[in-house]
Amino acid sequence: MEGLRLDRVTVGIALAALLVVALVAIPLDSPGPLLVLLAAGPLIASTRCGVVVTAIVGLLALTLAIALGSGGEPEHLTAALAVAGGGAVAVIAAYLRTTREPSPGRPQPTAASNGDGRATRAQLEAMLRGVADAVTAQAPDGRLIYANEAAVKTLGFESREALQAAPSADVLGRFDIFDEAGRPFPIGDLPGRRALEGEAAPEAIVRFRVRATGEERWAAIKANPIRDGGGQVSMAINVIEDITAHKRAELSQGFLSRSSHVLSGWLDSDELLSRVARLAIPEMADWCAVDLLKADGRLERVELAHADPALREQALELSRRYPPTAGTPGGAHEVMQSGEPRLFAEVSDELLHSVTRSQEHYDLLRALGVRSVILVPMRTRDRTLGVLTFATGPSGRRYDEYDVEVAHELARRCATALDNNRLYSERSYIARTLQEGLLPLELAEVPGIEAAVRFRHSGDGGEVGGDFYDLFETGSRGWTVVIGDVCGKGPDAAAVTALARYTLRTAALRHRLPSRSLSILNEALLRQRSDRRFCTVAYAYLEKLDGGARVGFASGGHPLPLMLHSDGTVEPVGTPGTLLGLVPDPDLEDHSLTLSRGDSLVFFTDGVIEPRGAGEALDEVRLAELVAGCAGREADAIAAEIEQAAVRSHRGSPRDDIAVLVLRVAP
Repeated sequence: MEGLRLDRVTVGIALAALLVVALVAIPLDSPGPLLVLLAAGPLIASTRCGVVVTAIVGLLALTLAIALGSGGEPEHLTAALAVAGGGAVAVIAAYLRTTREPSPGRPQPTAASNGDGRATRAQLEAMLRGVADAVTAQAPDGRLIYANEAAVKTLGFESREALQAAPSADVLGRFDIFDEAGRPFPIGDLPGRRALEGEAAPEAIVRFRVRATGEERWAAIKANPIRDGGGQVSMAINVIEDITAHKRAELSQGFLSRSSHVLSGWLDSDELLSRVARLAIPEMADWCAVDLLKADGRLERVELAHADPALREQALELSRRYPPTAGTPGGAHEVMQSGEPRLFAEVSDELLHSVTRSQEHYDLLRALGVRSVILVPMRTRDRTLGVLTFATGPSGRRYDEYDVEVAHELARRCATALDNNRLYSERSYIARTLQEGLLPLELAEVPGIEAAVRFRHSGDGGEVGGDFYDLFETGSRGWTVVIGDVCGKGPDAAAVTALARYTLRTAALRHRLPSRSLSILNEALLRQRSDRRFCTVAYAYLEKLDGGARVGFASGGHPLPLMLHSDGTVEPVGTPGTLLGLVPDPDLEDHSLTLSRGDSLVFFTDGVIEPRGAGEALDEVRLAELVAGCAGREADAIAAEIEQAAVRSHRGSPRDDIAVLVLRVAP
């Protein structure tokens, strides 16, 4: 029998190849990639042996691949599938060769030999019947001369006879074929076409859409040329592996990952949803609309995206003239109330008539060419915030339940981001209001003295900072200047800030000596706070003199202020002292100085000189140099210059609050 044709040399080579691969693979911990080479065994056998012998070698190769593999590792499974596919191709090649290429001296077919041929064909079909991949054979003119049952199903025909009778152009005409980037795939680049030309045909990953139904599938297509005794290509064997589940999972996870990256940015809600809607085009939909629930119960369309600006304008006009209403069956309001997604896999004329309110409404909606629609609720914390609508049109794509799952997950992530934005906005408002309450609305006016302040909150504004300052009148002759920094941020830091500011205001009414006021604050912190939260404070008491001012100063662990003389010389004032709120008897020392006309006193918090990377820090030395360059400038200009330099040193994003307060005696 032709199917049992045996060439001992060829079989020996095939078995030797299997043995070599097995011996090399045995000592390896993960031999998966190497096991693919076992497919060479049946392919070698198919060149000179019959179908049955080739199949036996193929089964032996598959058995070795399974036995030598590492359990259920992905590489092992991939190798086993590759060996099985190679065996299938080898069997087909052996069959087609033995039935189409007569051997030298081979007699003309007789009834008996025809019976053997039919038996061989039956054996081949029995072997390939259970193969999940679609397998076809093409003649040099492109006609299909063989197709297994999986190929008939994949290509959308009712029977093998109908498929093989159909012209090649009719078979391909049933599909729109695209590459992985969504571009039309050239028919001439299909592996089978290239194999028939005698070219090496690399594997092609394609997405094909059934034109009649809009159904989309993904496939990995491989092809091998079969040559006759003269070296001419007599046919091409195609193997079409359905990788739809794998590719859809890969693409949906990538899409959801990109959307999460967009949603994680601190954007206002409208911009956030606008970016997500644009991200969905064209990967997820041809159209994407976002409707949000307003306080009065209305659904308001806040975004509508489409790749074609003209069609987008048409859709926007349609939304303005016919906004969503509660009475629309299966519409956004119904999805809002039920909290469940809706899928309209095929938008029929009957459906269009049921959701439109007039003939004009119907005509406008029909002109958009909508084919398939998904509506999903944006739901979080038992609240539905709005509805996302995805629709296909010109692309011809048809949605299914898997698309609903992806859309639902995107809507859930959008709802979570919107809710987080709401919570963040509320927290920022509370923090901003509390921060404003801890700082003076304006500085007191001191006759003959210029006063200027700069304050910059660090971070995203979600927490109350610990920096504070004040300038207020004390009695009938003096004024008190305070700048400080509380350890940490948040409500606890705000409580200490309030305690420090108002304790110092009260102490200043009774005591002129700066160290005494700081001691009273230290006692209050130790008495009223159990969390050992400390603060630093620079405190000055100022009295006006003719042509200047007399200043008494003490520091409780705070960076020392800089005195800028009118001639440009700069010197620090006082001694640092001890942090307040840590020990009962802090080291606090009073100092006095006199400011003449044109002299300035510069107070600042440690956010100005916070250490950073080499070459970037605005340390005490560089700050003194900067201040020296401000001689002769007004107080406001000096404060602004220091603030800008501090922000630059943080590369535009300060990690700590920045406060600067400048007093200057008018020249």
